[in-house]
This record gives sequence, structure tokens and C-alpha cells, in this order.
Amino acid sequence: MVALPYQMPAWVVREERHGDPLHAMLLESVLVPKARRGEVIVLVKAAGINHNHLWACKGLPIKISKLHPEDPEHIGGSDAAGVVVSVGPGVSRWKAGDEVITHPCQVCGLCDVCLGLMTGLCHKQKAWGFETSYGSFAHYARVQAQQLLPKPKHLSWAEASSYGLKLFTTYRMLVTQSNMKRSDYVLIWGASGGMGSYAIQLCLAMGAKPICVVSSLEKADYCRSLGAEMILDRREFPYLQSTGNNESPSELKRFGQAVKALTGGHLPDIVFEHTGVQTFATSVFVASSQGKVVLCGATSGYKLSFDARYLWMQQKQIIGTYGCDGKDAAAANRLVEQHIIKPTLSETFAFESAAIAHQRLLKDRVCVGSLSLSLDL
Repeated sequence: MVALPYQMPAWVVREERHGDPLHAMLLESVLVPKARRGEVIVLVKAAGINHNHLWACKGLPIKISKLHPEDPEHIGGSDAAGVVVSVGPGVSRWKAGDEVITHPCQVCGLCDVCLGLMTGLCHKQKAWGFETSYGSFAHYARVQAQQLLPKPKHLSWAEASSYGLKLFTTYRMLVTQSNMKRSDYVLIWGASGGMGSYAIQLCLAMGAKPICVVSSLEKADYCRSLGAEMILDRREFPYLQSTGNNESPSELKRFGQAVKALTGGHLPDIVFEHTGVQTFATSVFVASSQGKVVLCGATSGYKLSFDARYLWMQQKQIIGTYGCDGKDAAAANRLVEQHIIKPTLSETFAFESAAIAHQRLLKDRVCVGSLSLSLDL
């Protein structure tokens, strides 16, 4: 085992600093964590950036430190690529020197669903680096051994850190939960962003047909560079910019007609939903008869309102899904190892610029592709 230092630099969020990332995130010196039973310490080479840390910074909708009172400082970061430096009792698969990436879902490992290898349904599941501390925004991260996956050899550290949470969640949404099939039409909100860019690639890899919703010509071009052909500019539908629930039937129908114009008359079999209040009523309306709206989050707001008549009269489904499990992550990571799915890293920031990078994500709302931090250790 490698001898670990006593302390390390880490980006810490504390309750008294909640607010925008530039205010909430402070680089502090903290104790290096020790691996407990079933855990591993990883020397972080690069860390992926996700929207969940914006919520942690703001302390909304919950003060995140209350979820891990044993760790008063919150060290976020739900994606990492690095090298195993220490393993705790009970860990046999991984050893010091292994190059790894992480998936973000921590589980109890003891309940019936965990023992049945259905860890995505564990009732104690937590998002590592969001609902737990000692995430990837530090020189050393503490993870459960079951979170680790082999780093694809052809990727840089930054590339390897950039896709875990986004790709693995997207895989679970479309493949595991929605049972996406060849020739399915899939409407993707925020198609140029981190999750959307992987939704496009998964659709094309499996023979489905992505319908991309974006908000600029640059983002439309980015989707085309990934192989997408059907693109809608949401700026043509001003009601989608509102945080209220003011969708008129005529505007919903106009959106549906725009989708049909792209698809030759088809409505989407699956709507890939993660934006929430701005889009959800449209998602329910525009899904095809017996279609599915699959939801993993609500970045524009989570108090949703929609016309439920479209749901029951046309026998549509709303599917809630959270994170991934080890099987989802392993299957999706194999697609990366096989060069079928490519990381969509658009920009890498120095570790010392973590607060600036998160402020950028907050102000831009949806970036093209994904962002990462490079630690260069």
C-alpha cells in the first residue's frame, strides 16, 4: 500500500456558506479519509462536474450536510478517474495501482435487493459526492469498492472522469427502465448537454431515432456532429422558457406538429426528461399513445403540473429513475471500452479553478458536452 499523507486539499461546502459556487466552495486542508470495510481510497487524477453540486452549493432543496452528519464538511464530486492507493477490509477485486473510474451510486450491500444484485433499487442508495462526503473534488476520494470500474485504456484521465454519472444514468433511463428498441423515436431535452449527448449516442448505437431539442445553432451543430439529424430549436416555442405552468393547448399542439414534421408523422415513443417544470407538461402531451416519459431529475424545478388526461386516455407511462446500479454502469462502460460511445468532454479546468468551473455551469445552465477538473497528481 502507498503511504498516504495526513491532510489533503479539498473543495469544501459548509452550511454557513451556501449560495453560488464562487461563494460556497472553498479550498481547505482536510484529513485524508481512511478506507473502511468494503471501501477503497482513490488518488484522484481527474473529476467530472455535474449539476448536483450546484444544488449542494445552494443547500437546496435540502442542506446536504444533514445527510451525512458524521462528516460536517461536504466534499462533493460524483465522478472520478484515478488510481487505487488503499483498500479496506473485505476488498479483494481491487488493489493498489489499479486505474479506475467510478459510478456514483452507494448502497447498503445488505438488503434483499443488494444481495440479489439489484442495487439500483436499494432503499438506502445514496449519490456519492452529493448525499455523501469525500467525493472527487479532493486529492483523495473514499468510495465503495462496488463503485469501481476499469478505466478505459484509450482515454485520458480527464475524458475518463467526464462521463460516469451522466452516461450510466442515461443508460439506465433508456435501456434498463424504458426498454428502448430499434426504430423507437426518442425526444431528448437538452440534447447537447452532458446527459443529452450520451442519449444521442445510445439511441444511434441501438438503432433508435433521436429527436434533439436545443437552444442555439451551436448546440444544434454539436448534436449533428454526434450523428443526430432531427433537431428542434426550443427558442421557437417561447412558452418553454417559462418556469410557470402556462402551456396553452394550441402551443402544445404546435410543438407536437413540429415533431411530426421531422419524423414523418410519428410522435416519440420515449421522452428523455430531466429538465422538469419548463418541459414536463409538453413531455406528457407529446409522447405517443402508450409512450413513455422517463424522468431522472428536474433542473428547472421539481414541482410539476400537467394535464393528466393525456396520460390515462392514451395509456402513457411516467417512469421515475435514479442513478444506476453496477450492472448498468458495467454495461455502459463496455460500450466506451469498445469505442461505441465516446466521451463528450468539452472543457477541462485546473483543480484550483473548481469554483469558477461550477459558476460557469450555473450561469450557462446547459453547456455543450461535459466539464472536468484535472488534478495532474
